[in-house]
Amino acid sequence: MEETIFRDQTLAIIKKTDGFFIETFSKGKAPLYFDALLEQFPYIQVTNYSAVVNALKNAPHGPVQFGIEKERIAVDISNDGLEAKITLNLPAKELSMDKREKLLIEVLNALKDKGVSYGITLENLRGALEPNKPVVIARGIPPINGKDSEIKMYTITEPKPQIVENGSVNFYDLNLINQVKAGDWLGERINPVPGIPGKSVFGTEIKPIDGVYLPLLYDRNSVEMVRKEGKDVLYSLKTGAVHYIADTIAVYDVLEIDGDIDFNTGNIDFSGYVKIKGSVEENFTVKAGKDIEIMGEYGIGGVDTIESTDGSIYIRGGVAGQNRAKIICKKNLYVKYLSDVDVVCGGSVYVGFYVRNANIKAKQVIVDSPRGQIVGGLVEADICVECADIGNRMETRTIIAVHGFNRNEMQLRLEELKNMIDENKKNLIKLKVIVSNSKDENSNIDSSVTQKTLQAMRDIQENIRNLERERLSIMKFIRTPGEGAVIARRRIYPRVKLIIQNITFEVSDEAVAPTFIVREGSIVQI
Repeated sequence: MEETIFRDQTLAIIKKTDGFFIETFSKGKAPLYFDALLEQFPYIQVTNYSAVVNALKNAPHGPVQFGIEKERIAVDISNDGLEAKITLNLPAKELSMDKREKLLIEVLNALKDKGVSYGITLENLRGALEPNKPVVIARGIPPINGKDSEIKMYTITEPKPQIVENGSVNFYDLNLINQVKAGDWLGERINPVPGIPGKSVFGTEIKPIDGVYLPLLYDRNSVEMVRKEGKDVLYSLKTGAVHYIADTIAVYDVLEIDGDIDFNTGNIDFSGYVKIKGSVEENFTVKAGKDIEIMGEYGIGGVDTIESTDGSIYIRGGVAGQNRAKIICKKNLYVKYLSDVDVVCGGSVYVGFYVRNANIKAKQVIVDSPRGQIVGGLVEADICVECADIGNRMETRTIIAVHGFNRNEMQLRLEELKNMIDENKKNLIKLKVIVSNSKDENSNIDSSVTQKTLQAMRDIQENIRNLERERLSIMKFIRTPGEGAVIARRRIYPRVKLIIQNITFEVSDEAVAPTFIVREGSIVQI
């Protein structure tokens, strides 16, 4: 069967059983003329445009095939099955309002042929319609994913020392050991919420991702779980210090000394936390695996050693070490003042008021008071040393050494940490889907695999926390000017020797609020 659907003096468009053909009679028409002409025939799909160009160029020519017939009503369904659109490949006259009833019947038949049976709305076909323009014709109901178990846990806050001045007495206060009593609340878990299924435009159910029943991890020897008011609640079984081992909450023993460390108590060597309400007498030693708090108002003097092998140390009243005391800790040291003492600290040293004739090694040394001083001794840090006054008017010899850091390497590490955190979060979502699928009655996943998956989720969550801690620490460090700095917030005095990145500088004149960094191989003041 053959039908000429368009003809003028230059060309004809002919419809045959196997497609559409062009025949040209005379030259003079450009391809743009043909493109405009095709707008009248939205049901034609051009499959060989070069045949059209060739026919126009070499007229008279043809007939030659250039296209095929589109579906009158094309139905397109989204990959998730939640939306169906139709494209009306019909001439404008068939889209008029007087033909609308016939069109609606044809649309419904096209949807039926594609299996679309749910969420059909004909509202979008009530007004004016255009050929070749997609129209939403059906919408399913998306599934609502469930919520994981909601877990709230006892929060161990980052210690933030605060200078407290009260008349003639001043303190450098903070809460280092997080003590609880037997029966105190430590955490709770609310059960997960299952998801709500959705429905596709085919009328089939779309399964949601159910909330995951997250484990509540606790040390059975020091913490108990009680089912109460529809949730699982954790309570401390004893008086002690809250501590986390990875994700597992525990209450560690706290060795609490009501008075001083002296001949009545002897030296202390304890694996947990140590809290001393008094002081430590001269020549005595306190060693602990975890944090140490020494709360005496007048601090400590010529002790032998105060050491925390895996924690921080807080000495509320300061240290007058008499050139024999040693303070050693893996994490941070918080102290009112340091005088005539040796300090080795794996983290940061935070001093409330002053440092005098002390030898310190740490990541950074910060003296908080607006009238703080570092006078005499040797202070070594990796990142920075910061204090109000460095040296004094008597020009006491003071040495400040900052080893410095590589800013580019830290920036690269920050980017690496960000990527690692993002990747861990993606893996966590994948594992969550596995756990959710394991609850399917038709699932072949056994319980041992589910348990291993839950353990992998816990490991990833702990890894994310560790990466976040490192990221925050690096972000603090890179706020330091240069690649290692000495900052005197008020003054620096003569006979202070600065060593930054192995470059030496002798301060010969008093300077107001200087910051010293290395630039182009020299120590400069900014």
